[in-house]
Amino acid sequence: MHSNFINKLLNLQGVKINKISHEDSFIKIYIKTNPREHTCPACGCLTSRVHDYRNQLIKDLPLQFKHVFLVLRKRRYVCSCGKRFYEHYDFLPRYNRMTKRLVYYICNELTKVTSMTSIAKSANVSVSTVTRIFNYVNYSIPTLPKVLCIDEFKGNAETGRYQCILVDGEKNKVLDILADRSQNHLISYFNKFSRKERCNVQFFVCDMWQPYTDLAKIYFPNAKIIIDKYHFIRQVTWAIENVRKRIQKNMPLNLRKYYKRSRKLILTRYHKLQDENKKAVDLMLLYNDDLRVAHKLKEWFYEICQSNNYSYQSDALINWIKNAESSKIEEFEKCAATYRRWVNEIRNAFK
Repeated sequence: MHSNFINKLLNLQGVKINKISHEDSFIKIYIKTNPREHTCPACGCLTSRVHDYRNQLIKDLPLQFKHVFLVLRKRRYVCSCGKRFYEHYDFLPRYNRMTKRLVYYICNELTKVTSMTSIAKSANVSVSTVTRIFNYVNYSIPTLPKVLCIDEFKGNAETGRYQCILVDGEKNKVLDILADRSQNHLISYFNKFSRKERCNVQFFVCDMWQPYTDLAKIYFPNAKIIIDKYHFIRQVTWAIENVRKRIQKNMPLNLRKYYKRSRKLILTRYHKLQDENKKAVDLMLLYNDDLRVAHKLKEWFYEICQSNNYSYQSDALINWIKNAESSKIEEFEKCAATYRRWVNEIRNAFK
């Protein structure tokens, strides 16, 4: 009765447990199977003649915060044709020293935000084993969505400094992660999709990187190219921050520290500040004309972005660019030049 319960707990078909040994950091479970007829891989005849035995140490899922080893009494059969071969086990892949469920466990852990080193430690395998299992995992090519978002992130792949991520913009679902963001790599990837499927993409969302938009015009002819709001709004944030840093260089030490510590007051929308902070911002802006004009341009641009009236946004964006170009503030002149290059894509984002 107790043996049946232990077999159910182990959940391995056709296995008998001989002994269980508990140590400080691991558990050894000694198992065997009943002899049965096997098909000879050489001649195809059935044989049940046992040639010899040997014990094999197999890694299994951890239990009770300890590593688990299965000590399998493994049979080797011999056929009348002279061929010798080991019996087959459903739970153990050929030429492996770990159970299938341990491999599944590692694959499941790889879906989480954790390092391969920690996975290897919990599964009692080497990091190279985890890497090898990861390389075996294959995914089918995803279906292109109506809204395709693309962006890069800094990784540590051997292919390059930056990797590329594709996202379904409607379902907020990651479609694929590419090892490289280079145009050649992206071209070879999107060539796998038929023209009909690529034409179904209606919106292509990206940052201000020219190769992305060049790619979209070729491979997604029916898609409107949209610059993600984060990527063009931060241009204004960078511009006013650079103005502040430039002005600070000529300030006395105490005043320089104050402006640096109070930078969030300048970046925050003016109408969201409390009265006390508004007075502090007013005093800070009185110190320099460039900073005062930069703050006014920043507030105006944020107000354009938060409007729900597209016709107003479209016209106001052009007016903002003209004012920034004539502001004689180098940081905002560069920002305006960037917006003029991407004006249609920014308008698409507003729309």
